Amino acid sequence: MHLRLRLLFLLIVFLSVQALAKAQQRIAAVVEITYQGVALQRANTEVWLPLPVGAQAPFGIGDTLRTDKTGRALLTFGEAAETLLLPNSEYHLDTLEQTDNEQLTLSVRLITGRSIQHILDASQLASYQLNLQHMTLQQPTLLFATQVERDFASDVIIAQGSVELSQNGSTMTLQAGSGLRAADTLGEIISITPPQGFSFLAVTSATCRAIINATIPGETSVAVRLGPGEGYLNLGIIPNDTQVAILGKTDDGFRYLTPYLSSFGWLIANGIILQSCDNIPIVPAAAQVINGVTNPQSFEMDLLVPFFGTPSQNIRFYNYE
Repeated sequence: MHLRLRLLFLLIVFLSVQALAKAQQRIAAVVEITYQGVALQRANTEVWLPLPVGAQAPFGIGDTLRTDKTGRALLTFGEAAETLLLPNSEYHLDTLEQTDNEQLTLSVRLITGRSIQHILDASQLASYQLNLQHMTLQQPTLLFATQVERDFASDVIIAQGSVELSQNGSTMTLQAGSGLRAADTLGEIISITPPQGFSFLAVTSATCRAIINATIPGETSVAVRLGPGEGYLNLGIIPNDTQVAILGKTDDGFRYLTPYLSSFGWLIANGIILQSCDNIPIVPAAAQVINGVTNPQSFEMDLLVPFFGTPSQNIRFYNYE
C-alpha cells in the first residue's frame, strides 16, 4: 500500500513538473540562408558567426541576424509566420514563447534595413509585435514590408490585410495598398502600387509636383538617371504629361530628384515643368543606391513582387548572375 502511494506521489510530481515546463516552454525559430552574406550573433555573445547558403539554424530569444549588401535569410516561426530579411539589414528576436493552447507570442525588432513579413496562420498567434525605431506594429494580417533607416525614419507598406501602428500613444490601422513613414510623428498614409516602393513614402501633400515635358523635338519622354548627369545609368523613362514628385535639386538647379520604382532617380531640369514649388531642398548631387536582390528563389519572389514589382517592371532591383 505504501509503495503504491509512493509511486502515485512520484507520478503526480512528475506530471506537475512536465505541466510547468510546458507552460513555460520557449521555442526557437528557424533561419534559412537564401543568399550569401548572412551572420548570426547568439544571445549574450559578441561573435558574429557567418552562415553558408542553404544552412538552417535555430534562432532563439536574444539572437541577432545581420545581412550584408547581398545577404538574405528566411525566418520561420512555427507554422504561424515567416519573415524574409533583405540585404543590409539587422534583425533581433526579443520574445518567442508558446502558450498553453500552443499559440505563439512573438516580439521582434528590425534594427535597420528591410524585411517582409508573411502571416501564414493568424489563429496560431497569441500576439505579434514588430518594433521599429520610430513605431511599433502589432496584430498584423497577411503580408507587409518594413524598412528602418536608422536615426531617420521607419516605413511600412501593406500588400494584403492590415496592421495596427502605434507611436507615443498615437495609434492607427493601415490597410492594404497603402504605406506610411514615421519619424518624430506618424506620417501621412500614402497609396502605394508596385513597383512603387519605400521611396514614395517620402512624398507628402506638401511635396512639390512637376509635369514631365521633354523639350527636344520629337521626344515623348524624359530619362530618369541614377545620378545627376548624362553619364549616369539610365533607369528608365517617364512619358510626357506624367505628374511626378520632386524631393530635391542639385545646388546648380540643373537636376531634380524624384522617387522612381523602388528607389530614386534624377530628372533634367529642362524636362519638367514645376508646379507651385516653393523651397525645394538642395540635396547631395550623388548617384542613388539601389538596394536590390541577387538571384531570388521562386518562393522569395512570392514575397518580393507585391512590394517591388516583377523583374520586367523593376529591372534594376533584380540582379541575376
